[in-house]
Order: sequence, then structure tokens, then C-alpha cells
Amino acid sequence: MRLLLTAGLMMSSILKSPAQEQPLLLDKLEAALAAAAIGDGMGAPVESWTPDRVRDSFPDWDFAQFLPSTKPKDIQSGKGKGHGRFTDDFLEIEAIIRVYNVHQDHLDAYDYADLFIQEMTSTKVYVPERKEERFPIDRPAFWPEKYVYHRIAINHVEPRSAGHGNWLNNGFSSITLPSGAVNAGDPWRAYDEVSTYGVAHTESFALEAGAVNAAAYAEAFSQEGTLNSVLHIAKTVAKDGTKLALHEALEVTSPEDDPSAWARKVRKVYLQYAQLPPKLLTQENPEVPHRDKSGSNVGRPSRVASIENLPVAFAALKYGQGDYLKTLRAIIYYGRDCESIALVATSILGALYGTGIIPESLMKASEKENKRDYGQMAKDFLETIKTIHAKDENRLNRRTRLLMHSPTRNE
Repeated sequence: MRLLLTAGLMMSSILKSPAQEQPLLLDKLEAALAAAAIGDGMGAPVESWTPDRVRDSFPDWDFAQFLPSTKPKDIQSGKGKGHGRFTDDFLEIEAIIRVYNVHQDHLDAYDYADLFIQEMTSTKVYVPERKEERFPIDRPAFWPEKYVYHRIAINHVEPRSAGHGNWLNNGFSSITLPSGAVNAGDPWRAYDEVSTYGVAHTESFALEAGAVNAAAYAEAFSQEGTLNSVLHIAKTVAKDGTKLALHEALEVTSPEDDPSAWARKVRKVYLQYAQLPPKLLTQENPEVPHRDKSGSNVGRPSRVASIENLPVAFAALKYGQGDYLKTLRAIIYYGRDCESIALVATSILGALYGTGIIPESLMKASEKENKRDYGQMAKDFLETIKTIHAKDENRLNRRTRLLMHSPTRNE
């Protein structure tokens, strides 16, 4: 399969980068982190809204500035979601980066269980939505992430069997950027690593989505990465319902469609993989229930289901054709879990094309509002990536020496 993957990449048509020169990995890292924070912060005020509600509320938004707060209590307090303040998705990306910085090597389920929980519960950071320093888990984290804490830290479940359930767990798929960066240029290693440690967090198709995203990031961070090669990698490594949903979402995506038509087509594809009961499937455009009591399989492990975010994110990448603002706009108008979808899709663009693709005004506003320095974060993380690569190189050299100097039977 890996030979076929390489051949497919060579045969895929190359979509030119908006930048004139291939950016260095440091610039790619900074751009990916900044885009992740911007996407999270842009979509946060309208998270879970329907497309019609988003479009009716912000019909002419140009997305060169952040959406404002939408909840009355947030408007009154000046806190909460809005104005570019990122949410738990980016806080967890930061936590995984700190895990790598501490561990200085690849992760398995035990490393993740020990170090991720520690970073979420023992390291105070500035939480933009609260405008104060807190432990990330006190943000509060979304319930599936708190479930991870309860399973591992409270109930002491064996890490390789701790990750049960997929209830709305689009969240895990949104936080595997660091693993793609650690394995930059090696999508299969990125996919395998997330599959290995992600079992401590979730299972089934939610785990699969995180692994596919990591592979896509690893390809995007590579020197040879193109938009087409990223899409090809995702389609190649994906398994089961995730693969089927991804292929179909890409098939129905046309860059010439208006955003509303694109969203309707992609949503129709996803609903086939949403585990809905027959009654809801008879509706024109049903919403997936958060707490379902209708006898459906929503959130249960499945070989034929998919989370919504993954096919939508990659379809948006194809729809935008490398245009950052077109991609971002389409995702926000898609609604629903748009902040997580925007985080993944636009940060992949950042990993491909570097900081030149992101409006400088958005980067500066995001850093100021969230009190972060994405450039410094990238520099620190790059040193860890280099250390891990050196260890990989040493391990490979040991194998090479073994194979090169092992006598044959005739010798």
C-alpha cells in the first residue's frame, strides 16, 4: 500500500503554493499554530449554530476580522467566546506540545495518559475565555476530555483500554497537529503514533479521524507537500466509514459552487455516516442529537460511521483550493462544530504554505487577545522535533548497521 501511496503522490497534479518559495519548517509551524488558534477563535461564537443562523447573523462578514461575542453574558462581561479568543481545542494542542517538550520522544498510550493529564491539570496557562490563568481542564474542557481525566486519573483504567466512546468526540481529531509536526514528512508514522496513544483518549472512528488528520499534517509539513498530496494521503490512510465518508465528500465538492450549495452537498454525504435512526433520516436535513434516546447508534463504535468534522474539513480544503479566506469562510458558514473544522483545515493550509497565507491583521489580533507568541511556541517545539528526529536517526542507524554487517549463510 505504501508503494501505491508514493506512486499516487507522484502522479497527483501539483497545486502551486500562494507563496513564491517553499517556507521553512519553522515558518510552517508558526503558521499552523497561528491558523489553528485563529480558526478556533473565529468559529467559537457560532459553534453549534445551523448554517442558516450563521448566515442570517453575519451575512456579509469578510473574515479579515474576528466574529464578535454572541451570547449576552459574554457581551456584558467581555469574556467568553468571541473576538478571536480560542477554546479548549487549542488549549489541548498546547498541552500536547508541552507533553512532547517534556517527553522528548514519540508517545504511546502510557505516555499520553501520564503526561497529558498532568499538563491539563497541573500547568496553569492563560485561558482567554476567562481572561485569567487556570488549569486547562478548568476552562472548562468539553465533557469528552473530562471523561478522559475521569477514566485515567480517577478510575486508573489501563491506558490502552481507557478510550471508550465517541459521543460527539470531534474534539480528539482537532488536536493531533503536534504529532503531524513531530513526524513531518512521514505521514504513516504520524498515523501510527496517534493510533497508538489515542486509544487512551477515544476509540473507533473518532480515533481514526485523529490519526488521519495527523497523517495529513505530516504531509503538509513536508517540503514536497501540496494540497493534492495532502488530500491523497488522507484518502489513502483512512479506514472504514471514515474513508467512505471522506471519498464521497470530496467527490461532491466543486470549487465553483457557492458556499451554501457546497455545504448542503457535504452535509448530505455525512448524514449517511451519522448513525441516525431511520425516523431522523427521513427528514431533509436532521441535526444529530447530543443526547439521543431514540434507539440510534450515535457515538457507538462502528466500522461504517464517521465523525462529521473530518470529511467536512478535507472537502473544505478542496473547495478553497489553497485560498485561506475562501476556505475559512465556507467552514464558518457551514456552522455546527465549525471552530474545530476551521482549526484543522486552515492549520493544514498554514503547514503547507507558511505564514504568508494568513492575514497579518488576524495573526496580530489573535496573539494579542490570547496572549500567545506563536513564533516562540514554534521555535521551542522545533527544538523538540529535532531531538526526536535525532533519536529516530540513531535508531535507524542501529538497524542499518545490523543489516549491513550481518553475514549471509554462505559467509
